[in-house]
Amino acid sequence: MGVSLVSAKIRYHVELAGRIVRPLSHRRLALTIALLLCLTGAGCSGFFISPSISSIYVSPPSSTIAVNNTVQLTAHAIYSDGSQNTIQGTEVGWSSSNTEVATVTSPGGLVTGVSTGTATITVTAQGVNTTATVTVTPTNITTLSITTTQGSTLPQTTATISGAPATLQFYAYGNGLSSNDLTDAVTWTSSNTNVATISSGLSSGNGLATSVAPGTTNITATITNTSSGTLVTSNTIVLTVQ
Repeated sequence: MGVSLVSAKIRYHVELAGRIVRPLSHRRLALTIALLLCLTGAGCSGFFISPSISSIYVSPPSSTIAVNNTVQLTAHAIYSDGSQNTIQGTEVGWSSSNTEVATVTSPGGLVTGVSTGTATITVTAQGVNTTATVTVTPTNITTLSITTTQGSTLPQTTATISGAPATLQFYAYGNGLSSNDLTDAVTWTSSNTNVATISSGLSSGNGLATSVAPGTTNITATITNTSSGTLVTSNTIVLTVQ
């Protein structure tokens, strides 16, 4: 009974289309008939084209967590028609650049801190991808010291680089313990990048100063105390490029 009713409705609309659009080309007539079929419930599968993903962004784009703590990342898609939407489930893939520092569930986007350092989290959907940065720190860092001597927790005040370009590695330690190596977890800053730059925010290789020209610049490091949320700042090392 249901099939006969649909068939009757289709015949009616096809006859109506024939009377209304007789002067139209066969191609336009076929399109009109397809629309009528869709409206009568005969099926629209394959008729409408869904917009594709043009770009993706992640919130939060960067975050700091303590070891064994987690942060939930969320992926948002911008589509070819300009619309935006949160994307999730099996259509979205997540990966970590360094699973020894942080892992991420896929699907899911839940990041867990494993050890101190920085990991780049990549999200992919429909062949489009973007990244977010997660820094993992020990719990409750209250003091931060930087030095050019690996393993030393004694605050240093000066350092020198001879010539340009040349490099010098800096190290960061938390709470006066050499076991709290935060070199790859802190944010490094050079006050005068025309004299020397310093690498920061990478998955590894942070704290490497590179001389640019003769002069002086102040090198500092900061990290967020994950218990209190306060920013902890290191001692300042005056770096001289000769």
